Amino acid sequence: MKILHTSDLHIGKKLYSHQRKEEQQDVLDELVFACRQEDVDVVLVAGDLFDNFTPSVDSMKMLFDTLVRISENGRRAIVLIAGNHDSADRIDMPDSFARTNGIFFLGNYDSIQQPLSLDNGINIEKTALNYMQIRISKYDYPLQLVVTPFVNEERLKTYFDGKDKDRLLRDFLAAVWEKTLEENARERGVKILMTHLFVLENEQDERTEPEDENAINIGGLSAIYSENIPSSIQYAALGHLHRCQRIGKRHIWYSGSPLAYSFAEEEQEKYFLIIDIEPDKEPMVVKRPVGSGHKLKNLKAEGVEKALELLNVYKDYWVQLHLVTPQAISYQQTLELHQAHDKLIQIIPEIESRDKNLESENKILELRDNPTELFKEFY
Repeated sequence: MKILHTSDLHIGKKLYSHQRKEEQQDVLDELVFACRQEDVDVVLVAGDLFDNFTPSVDSMKMLFDTLVRISENGRRAIVLIAGNHDSADRIDMPDSFARTNGIFFLGNYDSIQQPLSLDNGINIEKTALNYMQIRISKYDYPLQLVVTPFVNEERLKTYFDGKDKDRLLRDFLAAVWEKTLEENARERGVKILMTHLFVLENEQDERTEPEDENAINIGGLSAIYSENIPSSIQYAALGHLHRCQRIGKRHIWYSGSPLAYSFAEEEQEKYFLIIDIEPDKEPMVVKRPVGSGHKLKNLKAEGVEKALELLNVYKDYWVQLHLVTPQAISYQQTLELHQAHDKLIQIIPEIESRDKNLESENKILELRDNPTELFKEFY
């Protein structure tokens, strides 16, 4: 069975005030092409379909049109879950009419699919909380998919009682996943988990969430460890982190976002993950590069002339310019820089101190330990 795993589309997201609709459409067109060229059977989209709880009509149309093209009238199954940027209820909403095209949305933690048989050979033959079993006619085994959309701790708080809620949460999800498999997936099949959570290898793992994810994730879920994922799971399709990466030695993968969305991602290559998988065997995972969209670049230049030279080199990039100057740049210079590069997002001036002695003195003052003395000297 051949599966394409992607996530974190963030359709509608801007780069500061700059629209990226064309790039997002290009990425989605490339996704359609990849599905057809690789001849995948199933597409898994692991959350953050949109960038906010109330996506625009254009954003929704962009996604839905793409899904119809990928599905090819139900020839290819597509399963999508909500991420922390999505409204769970809005993600659930289109499921009733999308499923007839082999497109299945799960927004809420308690979303349950209904059995379904399509003329093109896709059958949803068994469903339960956190589970759907997909039968594709050309295979003699099913896809046994454990599915957990993003859910915040507030929605799960009724399950917890005690002080160590982080541990209880991990134990709870591990038990849910194990029980789901035990009750529904005893027969031979391809066993995959799809979820939108922050997963680490273990307690010593120093990976961190991006700042923009931390901000929206207040009251959300704590980190899950790879050991919490049942050993019978052959592949875990994760969403939430934007860099494509494997967590530990097992096949626990973040596909990453297919488009760079912040300057923290400037060095990241973007991929779709293609998984060849059979029951009871280790999957083969191939990283298929995504070529669409403009890359992001932080540039640093001393003076306007050097900045103009650098901007000319990175014409096709979205640029954040750190400009080192002895004094504030003029409006005319700012205008000249922006006219030289239509993807210059912002200029961050770094003013050099003209009085090195004053700079040294200021550093000494800042390092003093006694706030009372600092107060006296300042006033």
